[in-house]
Amino acid sequence: MFKNSNLVTLAFGLLFLFGCSNAQRASEVSAVRIPVAPYLKMSCKELTTEQNVLLKEAQAITTQVDASYKSDKNTELVTWILFAPAAFMLDGNQEEAAKLAGVKGQLQSIQEAMKINECTL
Repeated sequence: MFKNSNLVTLAFGLLFLFGCSNAQRASEVSAVRIPVAPYLKMSCKELTTEQNVLLKEAQAITTQVDASYKSDKNTELVTWILFAPAAFMLDGNQEEAAKLAGVKGQLQSIQEAMKINECTL
């Protein structure tokens, strides 16, 4: 049915097709370094409260990032099928990913402050 050259062409086409979007999964988002100094002034109870708030926010943003990633990939596929040049104009999920990176950084700084302040759970 398919010749070997057709399979190779199809494989390279699919590789190219799925490699153009700059959308990221939540697990691929790295934390942005946030200074720990403001957190050092907080009590252990305040740090724990802040950590809990940020954990809930991180969960919500993680869901948004992953949903946006999936949507972007689906849009990319449809775009390539219907109008390939438009695929290069996809925005990805950089805004959501940046929010998640900031929250991850805040969580790391809070954990560092908790360690420095010798907070126990």
